[in-house]
Amino acid sequence: MLYKKLSEVSLSGRSVLLRSDLNAPIENGIVSNNERIVRSLPTINYILEAGSRLVIMSHLGRPIENDLFQKEFSLAPIVSSMESLLNRKINLYSLSEIEDLEHLDEISFIENTRFNTGEKSNDTNLSKRLANLADLFVMDAFATAHRAHASTTGVINFSNDACAGILLDEELTSLSKVKEDSKNSIAILGGAKISTKIGLIDSFSDSMDKVILGGGLANTCLAAKGFDVGGSLIEESSLMYAKELIKNPKIIVPETVVVSDSPEKKGRTIHVNSLNKNESIFDIAPEALYELKPIIQNSGTILWNGPIGFFEKENFARGTLTIADMIVSSKSFSVLGGGDTIAAAEKAGVIDKIDYVSTAGGAFLEFMEGKKLPAVEALMDKFN
Repeated sequence: MLYKKLSEVSLSGRSVLLRSDLNAPIENGIVSNNERIVRSLPTINYILEAGSRLVIMSHLGRPIENDLFQKEFSLAPIVSSMESLLNRKINLYSLSEIEDLEHLDEISFIENTRFNTGEKSNDTNLSKRLANLADLFVMDAFATAHRAHASTTGVINFSNDACAGILLDEELTSLSKVKEDSKNSIAILGGAKISTKIGLIDSFSDSMDKVILGGGLANTCLAAKGFDVGGSLIEESSLMYAKELIKNPKIIVPETVVVSDSPEKKGRTIHVNSLNKNESIFDIAPEALYELKPIIQNSGTILWNGPIGFFEKENFARGTLTIADMIVSSKSFSVLGGGDTIAAAEKAGVIDKIDYVSTAGGAFLEFMEGKKLPAVEALMDKFN
């Protein structure tokens, strides 16, 4: 994958437009989790320390594209958090305001890119307006690299010069390592819907040694095997796919589970063929975890995406938390991605022990499936 990196670009005296992903959760006007902001700092500091004038842009939420300010989607709380982290004053401008400035600030922000008409349609005019703001465009928003928007992809095409930021390069390098290092590699995939991960499962069943399924993904496979799974979360529309999937010897679907007739009640451990019709599967059982332990311990690379049980409920969190502990206790190179997976790793207290934590959800899944990411493709085209 050939693209220009930030370290390969001369920055002194230049103006830089940086696309970050600062789509952080906000509660009562305050950023409640600044992880994405913190992960953007290495690129920001690198640019500022080189003496460049920096303009940062990001989206936030899903406002209406109408060229109008919408307070509930303003980047003001993001800017406030950034000011605290950098210990400096930062001005926030609309796109038209910053276009009218005679001199750029040392560091400034453009309001939510999704306020601008043409952002999501990758409008040529908007892309050109953004490209004209600076000498160099730096793409650092891996989490939105799978979207061909004006601020992620179109702007690259019209910029005088463009490169990948530190975070984007870090993401691509780490995730590529998982795809390329196939010796004793396993994927642990959970979550609710198997339909959203068909491409991922197919890709991993080709490239990795084992694929362990949990959560709703596993439930659908168990139903496809002919087990009566009672009221368990399954996808009826994906049963035919699941029937083909379970023929693959690489796919592991644990059959010893924790069930209950209510998520509010304590569960009982059974083989799935003993489940009562009024019960549902809420977690993987300790016996199944014991069987998985040597597979996880002896792996060279582990990719984890999605909780393997109803981990939000304390009585059904054990499976997911135990899997998290197993991953960090192994000698494997471990990678995880996805908001629920990060939340599970944080709940297990192992997030700092994971070798690489991706900031992305959709882009993470699409890249691991082998799909092309429009923004990355644009950077590669620019390099060539």
